[in-house]
Amino acid sequence: VCVCEKKEKTGHHQSPLSPPPLASQSQGMLGEFVDFLQKKKVVQLEELASHFKLRTQEAITRLKSLEEMGRVTGVLDDRGKYIFITVEEMKNIAKFIHQRGRVSITDIAENSNKLICLQGEKISTAETA
Repeated sequence: VCVCEKKEKTGHHQSPLSPPPLASQSQGMLGEFVDFLQKKKVVQLEELASHFKLRTQEAITRLKSLEEMGRVTGVLDDRGKYIFITVEEMKNIAKFIHQRGRVSITDIAENSNKLICLQGEKISTAETA
């Protein structure tokens, strides 16, 4: 069906480049997902999944997609937590490594509280509902 035929059938013109309404809704949900991560800073994957009514694996997949898109940066630890890291904090880590020269993961871990703020905002139930 060409675009012209769609116009005649629906009564309005749809550009083939226009995103469907569902895509814009999912963009809004992605924005909420990113906002939630930025506010919480450290979040259990189960909590993240539950908040957005997803399975844990779906939340992990969404996190990885957002990282690939460059919308979020962070670390997924071995205890099922995601730690959101800002661009500024990434710069602090890079500066730390550059100043020290060769560093181990242990060095970074020992100094991570100075380099990365792990305190998120309190999110009220009104905001999460």
